[in-house]
Amino acid sequence: MTAAGPARFARRLALLAASLGLAVACARPVSIGTGAGPVFRVQVENSLAEDMIVSYNDGTGSALLGTVRANSSQRFDITAPANRTVSITAANANRTRSIGPYSVRLQDGSTPTVVLR
Repeated sequence: MTAAGPARFARRLALLAASLGLAVACARPVSIGTGAGPVFRVQVENSLAEDMIVSYNDGTGSALLGTVRANSSQRFDITAPANRTVSITAANANRTRSIGPYSVRLQDGSTPTVVLR
């Protein structure tokens, strides 16, 4: 093995570690909010044949949660909402179809599910 061998191995090992870290981070729920205060989870299942852009309103205005792909589900974290009852709405990318609002009560230790139909 040449002197470049250990350096190449170290680079590959660092790249592998970074890739693994990214994969783990991508598996986490999407977190929305200010970062200070209680965190609540909501599961959104999209039973439709098109991707839907999901938002919530806690009484202070609408906030984007993210996109739920067609026929799949996504879990979202809502951090420090102004109210524990929020409304969930969804729209397709062209904004030609909207779903909701669905009223959801956020509770500690519970993950309510909203099914987009």
